[in-house]
Amino acid sequence: MHRKGGWQTRNGGQSLKEGNDRNQTIRTMDFTPVPGCAAPGPLRREGAPVNAASRREFRCRDDVVISYQVEGEGAIPVVFLHGFAAALTTWDDIRPLFPPGLCRLYCLDLKGFGRSSKPRDGAYGPADQAAVISAFLEDRQLRKAVLVGHSLGGGIALLTLLQAEAAGKGDLIGGLVLIDSAAYPQRLPPVLGLIRLPLLGWAILHLLPVSVMVRFTLLKIYHDRRTMTPARIARYTDSFNRKGIAQVFIETVRRLIPDDFPRIIASYRTIAAPVLAIWGREDPIILLEKGVRLNRDIPGSRLVVIDACGHNPHEEKPAATCAAIVEFLDRFFT
Repeated sequence: MHRKGGWQTRNGGQSLKEGNDRNQTIRTMDFTPVPGCAAPGPLRREGAPVNAASRREFRCRDDVVISYQVEGEGAIPVVFLHGFAAALTTWDDIRPLFPPGLCRLYCLDLKGFGRSSKPRDGAYGPADQAAVISAFLEDRQLRKAVLVGHSLGGGIALLTLLQAEAAGKGDLIGGLVLIDSAAYPQRLPPVLGLIRLPLLGWAILHLLPVSVMVRFTLLKIYHDRRTMTPARIARYTDSFNRKGIAQVFIETVRRLIPDDFPRIIASYRTIAAPVLAIWGREDPIILLEKGVRLNRDIPGSRLVVIDACGHNPHEEKPAATCAAIVEFLDRFFT
């Protein structure tokens, strides 16, 4: 079903060339398919029972304990990395859709987020987080894991792969799924820009009601306000309410842009592992043009664009997002 270094379309589909003739840009069939473009197939074994997820802990060091969840009995290890100001609960809408016999899902709370430790060590840059993820993969003896990263988590997934390859540990990671991923310098949303400022950032995060911050955030990232359900509001309220989270937010925002970003970006062209990028067409945070550029810069990668969707496809369009990931896993890892 696939050729080395690229994708073979189904149903007579043709590759849309974006500067690399092995790369493809597609839309899901659920949302206005374009003639000649491939689309993800249906989920396999839909409706099969899903094993109950269990919370576990990984001790990276004495003051850094990572909370994570495990689910599924399949052979493919799939590790999920959430975005800024979120937690592993951001995957709650998509987790149950995966065929339980296909893969084993590991959903992590990044260092400082969710139930994971929040040490005041200032080590909250993308490279710091990537080092923790690498340690997790090695400790759990995962090989050829597929990293699924959203937003900041996508940038961390990219760095984890690049760090592993530079250290001669390329067998740790088998592929990447990058969902509306951070990958290039860009202007920060106004609120994040304010959080970076001394005193003002502290004041915003300590004095504004959590309910106001959560609703404001979700209104900005979701394309369809109807997806801002009580369950999702509660999900992010819990993330924002954690003790010590304000300092984590401030430290993370101050370190979002790596000093060696030009070198990192140049390294994208060296990636040989299979890469799937998924983007919401109406993403107001990381614009689709960034996804097109990433698709062009990573050889053999594929870009799935989901219409009528904002920054969080896994929450706004979980079925279409899961279908794209399952097809990717089927093509390269089964």
